[in-house]
Amino acid sequence: MRLKCFAIVALMLGFAVAPQSARADYFVWNDPDTGLQITYPDTWKQVSNQDYNDILTVMAPSGRANAECRVRVDDERRFLVYPPRYDGAVQKVNFSYDFWERYLQEYNNHNIEAMADGGGLGRGFASYAISTFSSAIPGPDMNRRALMFASNYNDKLYVVECSSHADAFDEWKPLFLSVAGSVDFRKIHHELTVGNYRNFLGDRNLVFKDTDGNKRPFY
Repeated sequence: MRLKCFAIVALMLGFAVAPQSARADYFVWNDPDTGLQITYPDTWKQVSNQDYNDILTVMAPSGRANAECRVRVDDERRFLVYPPRYDGAVQKVNFSYDFWERYLQEYNNHNIEAMADGGGLGRGFASYAISTFSSAIPGPDMNRRALMFASNYNDKLYVVECSSHADAFDEWKPLFLSVAGSVDFRKIHHELTVGNYRNFLGDRNLVFKDTDGNKRPFY
């Protein structure tokens, strides 16, 4: 009986203590300027950004693998003239293989192993690439392997780059994909062509007579 009572008390204490000791295993980070949101494990550490367009750099407790992810954002207003339905075509023409070749110029001995169009990052169409390169992270040059996504959404170019020591990349790739898949942007474009309204673009044109009595459409 005493043992039974002890078990019940222990069970009750367990229910009382568990919620207090439980903790999330991920961290949600938001950028107030761009509205970008990304989720990564809460064991990862945010470190100083290295380049002017880095808005977030996080490193995993990975030892020699030196696994990290960085998020980069640049203003990109060249394609605002096109309606959103052309976003997929814009990606394939402007943010494909040639884009990654230019992007990787900052690294030594870079090589694109694989690349694909028509992917997604946040709310935008994205290209996806896997590459190898040499980079001084940390200290002397290290042979690294990376997976990268680039997406142009509204007036911004977003790049997510996750990399590790080349030998450890296959181990970290699933988590890198998970981090990239968590990215979201501030919503700018509505899903419907004319927004959340009736299709007023389909209305008949108004017609009026000019000073010569000719009928003219009103746009």
